Amino acid sequence: MKHLKLNLLVVLLTVFTVVAITGCNNSMGIKEKVTTTYVEVKDFSGNVEKITKPVNKVITTYSLVPPFIYLLGEGEKFYFGNFFGISFYELLDSKAKEKAMKGKSVNVEEIIKEDPNVVFSAYWQEGNKDIEQLRSLNIPVVSVNLEDVGNIKNTVLMLGKIFGKEESSNKIICYYDEIQQEIESRLNKSTENKDIPKVLVIYYSGKEQSYMTFGGDMFQSKLIELAGGIPVSKELSGKKNVDIEQIIKWNPDFIVIVQYDTPAKEIKEKILKDSVWKNIKAVKEKKVFVGPNDGENWIDPNPKWPLGLYWMAKILHTENFTDFNLPSEASKFYKEFFNIDFNKVKIEGDL
Repeated sequence: MKHLKLNLLVVLLTVFTVVAITGCNNSMGIKEKVTTTYVEVKDFSGNVEKITKPVNKVITTYSLVPPFIYLLGEGEKFYFGNFFGISFYELLDSKAKEKAMKGKSVNVEEIIKEDPNVVFSAYWQEGNKDIEQLRSLNIPVVSVNLEDVGNIKNTVLMLGKIFGKEESSNKIICYYDEIQQEIESRLNKSTENKDIPKVLVIYYSGKEQSYMTFGGDMFQSKLIELAGGIPVSKELSGKKNVDIEQIIKWNPDFIVIVQYDTPAKEIKEKILKDSVWKNIKAVKEKKVFVGPNDGENWIDPNPKWPLGLYWMAKILHTENFTDFNLPSEASKFYKEFFNIDFNKVKIEGDL
């Protein structure tokens, strides 16, 4: 009997130990503790947003953000949102066009219905009633600003944190820094005591003899400055309509045409043949260029801006870049960051 009691005690202790180690399942009436993981980021408007991880569904209301999501290899998590460069991103994602088209009609009701992990908005949308409504429903909305290189880098780092791709985002930033440093080094060697070229970037507005340009607060103007030029429109702000009379007054040394709807090549040919433009220095000296475009303009705020910086610096200061092969650099970039063969990318413009 003594042995029986001892054995029973051992069994009971063993059962208690197993229960203590393994815990109780729900069938025993005790709920398991569920641990939720979050990532916390401070956006460009100063808001601190808490985002549930893993991040599997993303919606954007800012058309410049999706390309950076693809840059980090997270395109499958981009659910929908209007964005530029669809023809390029279709090389990465067969659903890119469908996502972009759906994004054109995006509204707050549809976003709420889809219940995304996070919504990316533009800094200038801050205070919008729809954005505030989303936040009131505990849908994280991250405000983004991409109008200068520093902000682009910070956006890449923030996206890396959100998607858990810090190593990839740091690698991208290192590349961006290397390009900037090389451009700066090359320009410092031979731009002393040299006139700084005046540059005008335009695109066709759709109205006869009417064009749009970028103010000094826009990325395109800041890229001109990094490339060793002076944006003639730097006293303006935002995107502004500009007529031929103003362009004649500015008398730029270089004119760069970027493409959105109307083919930039056609605009270039028209400008070079038009007698109204003939006395502008850039036209007289045949320094009118079409910026490279693979679906996105390289000199716009998108992942390819370092290629746009190289291109701009080379046309403004050709003598500093005689040994530089832009197609070779572009080939390396596409392979490294998008895993795409350069020959599969259709690039228009004066490469």
